[in-house]
Amino acid sequence: MSQITRKWRPSMPLVVSIVCASLLAVPVLTTLALQIGTNRLVNETEASLIKQAAIYAGAYAVAFEAVPPEAEGPIPGYYLPPPKRIFWSAASRTFRPLLNLRQDVVEPVRPDPIPTTERLDPRHVRIAPGLGALADNASRTTLSTVVFLDHQGIDLLAGEAASFAAVPEVQQALQGDVGAALRWRSDAGSRIRLAALGGGTGFRVMVAYPVISHNRVIGAVYLSRTAPGLSEYFAGERIAAIVLVAVTLLSAAVVGTLLVRTMLRPIRALRDQSRMVANGGHSELAPLSHYGMREIAELGEAVIIMAGTLSRRSKEISIYTNHVTHELKSPVTSIMGAAELLEDGDLSGAAQQSLIGSIKTQGQRMDLLLQQLRDMTRSREGMRGEAGPARAMLPEIAGLDISLAPLDAILPLSVAHGQTILAHMAQNARHHGATRFELDWDGGTLRLSDNGEGFADIDLGRLAEPFFTTRREDGGTGLGLAIVVAILDLYGARLTPVAAPGGAIFEIAFG
Repeated sequence: MSQITRKWRPSMPLVVSIVCASLLAVPVLTTLALQIGTNRLVNETEASLIKQAAIYAGAYAVAFEAVPPEAEGPIPGYYLPPPKRIFWSAASRTFRPLLNLRQDVVEPVRPDPIPTTERLDPRHVRIAPGLGALADNASRTTLSTVVFLDHQGIDLLAGEAASFAAVPEVQQALQGDVGAALRWRSDAGSRIRLAALGGGTGFRVMVAYPVISHNRVIGAVYLSRTAPGLSEYFAGERIAAIVLVAVTLLSAAVVGTLLVRTMLRPIRALRDQSRMVANGGHSELAPLSHYGMREIAELGEAVIIMAGTLSRRSKEISIYTNHVTHELKSPVTSIMGAAELLEDGDLSGAAQQSLIGSIKTQGQRMDLLLQQLRDMTRSREGMRGEAGPARAMLPEIAGLDISLAPLDAILPLSVAHGQTILAHMAQNARHHGATRFELDWDGGTLRLSDNGEGFADIDLGRLAEPFFTTRREDGGTGLGLAIVVAILDLYGARLTPVAAPGGAIFEIAFG
């Protein structure tokens, strides 16, 4: 393979895969980043609400237990089973995040409390004002909404008795567990889900925390707060946001540069080269300085090879056309002259026979010339064959003794091509007076020698040229060696005449 394709270059499937992956990664990573960022803010809000609820619940329990019990009767509420009693009586408690925006469904707006005929326990009535004052003071800093509930889920601070017991997270709290939920802030929020999830302001985080006293759930603290939006988060992470934007733009620039360098520019250059070939300028082509990908490099090499082949074929056609015209002109002129003389009719029988013989001779020369031209065309359009034994390629020519060394030599030629080559070479030797024709094979070069007249040193460089011959008067066409060279081109072999004091010597080197 040439230097164009020898260097490592990314393949087109690899580049296409990288581009597709990059394009697919943009929306995926953006969505994932929004979800992760918003989910993080939700978890932080949830953790903050649980800590606030624990403080409220502690104050609630202390106030409840401070009420004299003798006048109020037994402690109401759900009695905790042993596992929950152990958890709530522990020296320290930790809570894992209960909400996951990527998995949990955002619930509808928090339902309004349901009016009820149940009444608050007198102890709850007595502590309600103090809890209300605590909530008013704390909410100015926490920005959270808090509702204090009794063991039945009734709002301690409501003017009319109303219960939140039907709300799922409140039900969990009244059973001794921490309940949490994500709820839309309004009905409008559910219609703009993507914008709300991206900004983090379309829903509220709800936390219901049980109030425990004497192993009973005497009530619950129900808090809610809107999670901070990503815009608020990014306001505090301005540098990180700038870096993120810069990296995104840089990635887009890298992908664009990769596409332009590895695909667009080489393809445009090959387009221009192809147009040059189409306009007849194929002899001027040269490898591009950069091909980008391996496949484009291979395409470029193919274009250059095609241009070179077209150039050679064009030159050959021009040469052959000129030579054929020249070679046919002489016999055609002779035939036309003989025909005109015969038309006069004032010729003796001997003269007529001579003219007819001349017409036949010139016709045979034209037929031989055309036949050899056809042979050359077939040779150039043929295919390489498998190596064959040299003995099967040797011709039989009267008066010419042909020898081979070694006898079991295997030549890198098909038997048919070898027969054609050796037949032309042997006939050429015989026509130059040779009686002995020797073949010597050393594994890489075939040496052909004869004891004929040989050739002049001045003709060494022209022997393989089409239509060049030293025996034109004897009917030579100058196409024998040209046919040999055309066949050897199929095998990457080279025919070289060698100067010798006697006879002719040719060497065929196989690369």
